[in-house]
Amino acid sequence: MSLLCAASGLSACNSTPEPAHVVAEAPPVVTTPQPPAPGVIGGPIGQSLGEKDRATAIAAQQEAVSTGARKSWRGDKGAYGFVTPGSENGACRDYTHKIFINGRPQEAKGQACRENGEWRVTS
Repeated sequence: MSLLCAASGLSACNSTPEPAHVVAEAPPVVTTPQPPAPGVIGGPIGQSLGEKDRATAIAAQQEAVSTGARKSWRGDKGAYGFVTPGSENGACRDYTHKIFINGRPQEAKGQACRENGEWRVTS
């Protein structure tokens, strides 16, 4: 039979079965919410803060723009500040973040806008 298979070139005569082709499914796409933008903390002022103080300042900034109420914060390394949100102007609001580093005040302004029902710092 092997001579017959060799002469005819039939692949069905192969005694070793061909492996089944497995089509892998793509893993499900998991979307996670984006973290709040660092806003003014992402700029030069925030670069002089330690990582933990920067995270505290970003959280205060996000809370202030979300609630519309002034929010103070105090870091572990002596830095502190407060965020004063402005009134809503359409889907956005401006805010001012005043930060004291080594007792010296620094101030920056930014903006937050509502996206899908959530306030996100955009600058």
